[in-house]
Amino acid sequence: MIQTQDPSGQGSLLRVERAVTPAVVPPFHAAAPLPAAVTQRAWRLEALLGDPRDRANPYGHYALAHQGGRRQLSALADVIESEIRPAGTGGHFAGGDVMAAALRPLLRRDLEEGHAAVVAALSATDGPLPDRTVELTRLLGPAALSAAAGTALRAAVRAVAEGERRTPGLSRWRASLARSFADLLVCESLTAVALRSLSRSPGTGRSLRAAAGCVVPALAAEILDEAVLTLGECGHGPDSAALRWCVRTAAGVPRVREASGTADCRAQLIRALPSSAGPGGGRAAAHLTAVRGGAAAGDEAPPVDWETELHGALDAAVARGGPGAAGRDAGQARAAQRLLAERRLLTGPDRNVPGAGAAAAERYAQLLTACVVLAVGRDAAGHGGSRFLGSGGWVPVALARAVQRLGLPPVGPFDAAQAGVEAELDRRDRLGADSDLHATRILW
Repeated sequence: MIQTQDPSGQGSLLRVERAVTPAVVPPFHAAAPLPAAVTQRAWRLEALLGDPRDRANPYGHYALAHQGGRRQLSALADVIESEIRPAGTGGHFAGGDVMAAALRPLLRRDLEEGHAAVVAALSATDGPLPDRTVELTRLLGPAALSAAAGTALRAAVRAVAEGERRTPGLSRWRASLARSFADLLVCESLTAVALRSLSRSPGTGRSLRAAAGCVVPALAAEILDEAVLTLGECGHGPDSAALRWCVRTAAGVPRVREASGTADCRAQLIRALPSSAGPGGGRAAAHLTAVRGGAAAGDEAPPVDWETELHGALDAAVARGGPGAAGRDAGQARAAQRLLAERRLLTGPDRNVPGAGAAAAERYAQLLTACVVLAVGRDAAGHGGSRFLGSGGWVPVALARAVQRLGLPPVGPFDAAQAGVEAELDRRDRLGADSDLHATRILW
């Protein structure tokens, strides 16, 4: 029985009660409430899939692993088709981000086969939006990887919570799982914004979408590996369904990465890097203000220059760290300054990048991802939708991780922010909420 909708009708357990979503959602407001109909369709799909722990369930983890996922999931072809068919022809398609949200239970259930089933439907000759099909199918990889990594993370958190009753020392894993949660929120933010860019000013944002194809597979692989390690430390052996599922899913990451065209994404970033990366300066900041003002005032979405917006978010974060900044703002500003230095290195006149080509593309992808974190955190705070995302407590942790991955001088520690991320992860476990940007209620 699906009676899990919250009073606001959005399916989130942790939403700000009086949040008002603008008529036109700002470009980076990834935490904006999903339409209630989308949440309801996702719940219906999840109910159809049934309890993944039930060995008798043909869509359960045991059956999918032992009998072949594609043969089982083929029965859901009509459900998938309805989500990719445009609304004007009897379907529900209203953008890649909405489609991914509605099909998320399938992508959570079986990474490789769920991803393959949706890609096959999109790749049909009569699929929707033919001019964007290639990019949309590529972004399904990050969407599926984020969903599957969330399932693994929840399994690890549950194992720690249950194991602590017998072995108190397991609590030490909470900190590493919280960092994985921050990484997962980065994946979710980057994927959501990249999918939105396909429907809104798709002529720009190619570098943003390429960054998702480069960064999300790597982060998802790290999250899955952390979950496998945690489950093992919590006493899950070879017979553990959760551990088997995580190991099988981790093994599928390279295949989904390849199907998502990561090499092409890297090539796109190499081509784009000299011209599209900052410095944004006043031009980007002014453009950012104009676009956000237009979004609040009219019913039609104004055009968005996605890369300019992103670099403007970085410039604004640096500006907030002026004299008088303290606490978390000062820490975020230090991280932003490190990232600004990286941008100058990548795009300055000397372009003194150790190892050209692919290495520069990977670093630029990490830089764009950090800019997405800043922009998503800013819009969540300004427009509501999620208490946790709006508080911005996850942003310093995510930025510190980005700085670390780039090999830049470290920032932090952000002890209070880290504690807040740990508390949120524990709260979602207790309430049965997904690890997505909306803390959506899940059935199993």
